[in-house]
Amino acid sequence: MSRAIKKHITLFIVTVALMAFFLFLRREWDPMHAWNRAFADISVLYIVAILLLGSSSKFSNSMKLLLHWRKQLGIWVAITAFAHVYIIFDGWIMWDFMRLFFVFNPMTNSYDIDPGFAIGNLIGIVALVYLFALFMTSNKKSIKVLGREGWKYLQQRVHLYYILVVLHTVYFLFFHIPLPNFARIPFLFLIVIVWAAHIFGFIKVLSERNQKN
Repeated sequence: MSRAIKKHITLFIVTVALMAFFLFLRREWDPMHAWNRAFADISVLYIVAILLLGSSSKFSNSMKLLLHWRKQLGIWVAITAFAHVYIIFDGWIMWDFMRLFFVFNPMTNSYDIDPGFAIGNLIGIVALVYLFALFMTSNKKSIKVLGREGWKYLQQRVHLYYILVVLHTVYFLFFHIPLPNFARIPFLFLIVIVWAAHIFGFIKVLSERNQKN
């Protein structure tokens, strides 16, 4: 059995464990919303793990040994994000894509555009398209097609995907029907951790450069 398959089996087990945990925390929710949020949470955790591995490897040699997990983590970011989107499309909007931008107004008995809701979903769609591009080019054949520089440029823009995910999540976690949600504080904590890791990584790189000079 190859190392890549072993990593995927490990991440599958981790995903199942996290799914059970998040579903338990949302056991009083409607099942459709509980499942789609659980997949979204796991996807966010995996993209954060990728970014933390990259940043922490700058100031920790032991973390460099874990960098080879980033490819498999990236694949599971996509798998869980696509599952999140599928549940929304199939269980919530019923494949009526206009419902991603319009909400039902009982006063007028019609669907009206909700700017915040529409923008939140539009950001999510852009993030999904970019994630699909990352997912489809995460192979050796794409390196030959795009060239190593082009492929590297695309794959290293994972920070753009992260920013889109943060914006999308912030809206639905804090502004769209702001009901009590246990994920708010942990989500903010993850943002701070990623930011701090980037800062320390940057400082470490500058420090090493100054020592060489």
